[in-house]
Amino acid sequence: MRIGTVMSKKEGTVPMNISIPATLKRELKEHPETNWSRVATKAFERQLQAEKLLERFAEPGLSDEEILRRALAVQHPRSVIKKTA
Repeated sequence: MRIGTVMSKKEGTVPMNISIPATLKRELKEHPETNWSRVATKAFERQLQAEKLLERFAEPGLSDEEILRRALAVQHPRSVIKKTA
């Protein structure tokens, strides 16, 4: 599963306004070389992918921990993920 597929110019973009703390905005201005819109887009895509993955494993009666364990097992199949007691 690939995460972080930023939209190409062919797909088009639309403006979106978000609110962030003033202190964060000041810090972002200290790095004008960074494309903050692209950084935000990647973060939105990662979060959306995580939400979709969790939805895929959500079943009535399962605990949040079990849903997360199942999702992580798919994302990291070589890792040993133990159930919490």
